[in-house]
Amino acid sequence: MNQKKKTGIGIIAILISISILIGVYVVGPDSSETVQANSADSSGLEGEVSIGLILPITGDLATHGEENWEGSKLGVVDFNEHLKDIGAGWHLKMVSEDSQTNPVIALEKLTSLHAKGIGVVVGPETSSNIRNVKGYADSNNMLLVSCCSSAPALAIPNDNVFRLVPDDRNQGAAIAKLMQHEGIDVLVPVWRGDTWGDGLSEATMNSFGNRGGMVDDGIRYNPESPEFSTSASLLAEKINNYVEQYGAENVGIAFLGFSEVLQFVQSSSSHEILDDVRWFGPGSINKEYKLIDDPVGLEFSNSMQFTAVQVAASDSEKYQRVHDHLVKTLGRAPNTFVHSSYDVVWIIGLSMLEAQSTDPHDIKSILPKIAESYSGSIGSTKLNEAGDLDQADYEVWGIRDGQWLLLGKYSASDDSVTLT
Repeated sequence: MNQKKKTGIGIIAILISISILIGVYVVGPDSSETVQANSADSSGLEGEVSIGLILPITGDLATHGEENWEGSKLGVVDFNEHLKDIGAGWHLKMVSEDSQTNPVIALEKLTSLHAKGIGVVVGPETSSNIRNVKGYADSNNMLLVSCCSSAPALAIPNDNVFRLVPDDRNQGAAIAKLMQHEGIDVLVPVWRGDTWGDGLSEATMNSFGNRGGMVDDGIRYNPESPEFSTSASLLAEKINNYVEQYGAENVGIAFLGFSEVLQFVQSSSSHEILDDVRWFGPGSINKEYKLIDDPVGLEFSNSMQFTAVQVAASDSEKYQRVHDHLVKTLGRAPNTFVHSSYDVVWIIGLSMLEAQSTDPHDIKSILPKIAESYSGSIGSTKLNEAGDLDQADYEVWGIRDGQWLLLGKYSASDDSVTLT
């Protein structure tokens, strides 16, 4: 080997050694990523520590996304005050992304956060988004902590997803019990055709059937549809047949969707039979102000006494602070999910503090313990073996006299509904 070749090899070796020492791995020209030392695999806490946030600021869940964004931001402010008080020497920074309630865009946002060296993410919010991104998160040592995803199909032990809400087998039981309590004998479900809607409809139908009720096959609709006249016509036909047999007071519709409920209600308003029966819904619709801000939506919702359940939060000082902040900031009372959004930030931050690490693997190992000991804005944040909120009661809300009103509560411990 001549001296020129030896020199070249020596320079390459030095460059490789330097790359290893500074923590930069240089990949081939076909790769778009360069992994740096301050990436999600880093340990130690000092200065500014970034976490990601993926929420639907626009799209079908924009109302709740806006609320949850404010809740998460408040969580960062309050947690940083806590770090300052204890002299921790570091602080959280939240890097926010808008999923647009779209699973494809949610994955794009997650890969963008990963490229920025962020490995711990608040969100995504919806189950469809979680389903589309969890494979990437699991494969790239990223940790997702969602405020709101609840599809039973995603209740998977030891994956990289935690959810600060019970899975929808709980919500399905609450809706079914509420309908039974209200004298409904026949359930006609109408649901959003995605991971979340499929899971909640199955849970609700199974629970209602197990309670002795009659369950129609229902209507699975395309959430991307701009209007729902065909589905509304089919629903009217179904309801008319059941009303003739059982009476309007014994027939109920469970509408399991997001803000597209307004478009569905607008299409349904042309069928007189559809506001002769009661409509029920989940937490994703509760306090959906589009329903009462729209004249057609308001008149129809008042007539059919739209009633929904949502996860109940404890009435604590922390709860009141979050609630009052949202009312002041947005001018309306928020959905319960905002309290989970606030608590998610605290649980992530406290887990980092305990682990003294930003490595998602380290945080994942300590997070369930932290969640069990933390008392949050939502109340108990103890998680089950699948990493979801262990159990919760549900509040019952309804549109009455043109506004959303708290009507009562569903108790999970004894499967009972109490209305005031």
